[in-house]
Amino acid sequence: MSILLEALELTAERGQRKLFKNISFSISAGEALHIMGANGCGKTTLMRILAGLIRYGFQGRVNRNSPMFFMGHQLALKGHLTVLENLKLDISGWSAASDELILEVLTQLNLECFLHSFVNTLSIGQQRKVSLARIFLTDHLVWLLDEPFTSLDKSSISKVEVCITNHLLRGGALVITSHQDINLPNVDLKVVELGGRE
Repeated sequence: MSILLEALELTAERGQRKLFKNISFSISAGEALHIMGANGCGKTTLMRILAGLIRYGFQGRVNRNSPMFFMGHQLALKGHLTVLENLKLDISGWSAASDELILEVLTQLNLECFLHSFVNTLSIGQQRKVSLARIFLTDHLVWLLDEPFTSLDKSSISKVEVCITNHLLRGGALVITSHQDINLPNVDLKVVELGGRE
């Protein structure tokens, strides 16, 4: 099985304090990795290194063998546009999805009635799901999700977990940070736990 993403001996510091040291792992098709740890231990820093958003100031190497899509804490939505308009924007090099596929994904997330609503009229949880829908519409094999369940209720989390599981069963891979337990049936879920605290 080919490796889609590999981290080799990653070490990062903040100021004079090591966030994490000698972190190594790999994920292949169908696999998921849960990065765990207390606030301030470097989970977001590690995710941004994996995504290529941090290029300096750390040691080690990342081998990216497949296109990746990163979702961080910022939702990267345009409030003055509708849900449909946001999801049709061509971002990060992926082609805009068809209206039919967008409606299908929004239906899975119980957002279909907001298709033509302006994003700035939605609740924070609904905006989070719109941002997640963008990822579910990509054909990128590797998803990097940094605290994707923030502001979501239990029902919404379950729907997102179904979308993630389907992605993995289709041969995708996942790296995720979350303070909540993750329920991905029939998925090989690896765990990397970081130490330290701000």
